[in-house]
Amino acid sequence: MRIVSGVALAAVLATLTAAPALGQDTGWQDRWYWGAQGTFFRYKTPTNAHWQTAYGVGGSWFITKRQGGLYLAFDQMLFDEGTTSAVSNGLAPTGLTTVQFDRSQRWQALVYAVPWSGAFQLYLGVGFELHNVTNADTVSTGSETTQEIQAALVAIEQARSAAFLAMAGGIQLTLGRLAVYGDYHYMPASNSFLITSSQHAFLAGIRFALTSSRTEVTTQD
Repeated sequence: MRIVSGVALAAVLATLTAAPALGQDTGWQDRWYWGAQGTFFRYKTPTNAHWQTAYGVGGSWFITKRQGGLYLAFDQMLFDEGTTSAVSNGLAPTGLTTVQFDRSQRWQALVYAVPWSGAFQLYLGVGFELHNVTNADTVSTGSETTQEIQAALVAIEQARSAAFLAMAGGIQLTLGRLAVYGDYHYMPASNSFLITSSQHAFLAGIRFALTSSRTEVTTQD
């Protein structure tokens, strides 16, 4: 929560300080925005039926055109220590092996439709997200055989990454080249991933248009 709160506070401060200097430039179209964001993430695993929370920080790019844009982003996710899941293991006495992890990475690529122009905008999007758990490992009971451990490691490798069809919506306030935004991303459940439930990501951040996404070509007679 502290990560998301810090990003939100930075967004407010940046908005207040940048408004006088940037207020004359309100166009958001044909821009290449670079941004930073914080993420509040909700999920469940096979070993915990209650909703759990993770947090993340990352960067994004928003390449806008006339009525929409391409959103690309990366987030480093941090889970609570002791977060567990489970993978199928035919060599284990229970048929399952418990897995522990506390970090993951998310890559996002979505196309947004922005129905209208103006300083305040609502937008909707669809695309793909890749979620990769980076440090998953077995939780040892001390009685596993070598074959059981090897089977578990193979199962973990197959279940630690997954790609999802994602749906998203958000709001954005533009003040010249600066924009403050908040998004919601939904990813459906997957039985082949360590996080088997649907995934819900709430993002808040700031972005700044450094360059134009369109190159003007002029000719002389």
